[in-house]
Order: sequence, then structure tokens, then C-alpha cells
Amino acid sequence: MDCQHLEDIYELFLLGIAARDDAVEIGEHLARGCLHCLGQLREAALTIYLLSLTARPARLDAKQGARLLRRLKKK
Repeated sequence: MDCQHLEDIYELFLLGIAARDDAVEIGEHLARGCLHCLGQLREAALTIYLLSLTARPARLDAKQGARLLRRLKKK
């Protein structure tokens, strides 16, 4: 199995912040049906979910909120 180098970036892939080349490589690899990587991806998704349960909601003032919305609209 020549896909162990992908294991370090599954969480980034799931969060949508992996480098474009890495995201394409993972997507193509998963499309080929690697059961090992599918299992690892499920585990990464569970890890992200569990970590999200521990996060406190962000409290932004009106100025910060407006700035964040402007930045999101640019993307």
C-alpha cells in the first residue's frame, strides 16, 4: 500500500483546507476504493466531530463579524 503519506492530511482534506494538489490526490485515491484510506477518513471525520463538541462558540463584536463576512464573500 503506497498511501500512508496521505494519512497526515485527512483532517485538512475534510475541513477543506488541504493544499489543492493534496486534495486532488486524496479524492482520486478514494475514488479508486482504497478500503484502508476510507477507514482512516472515517476515523478522521470522527476525530473532527468530537473535537468540535469541545469548542466554545466564538463571540464576535459587530465590527469583527462584518469583517469576517466580507472576507468570506471574497472567496
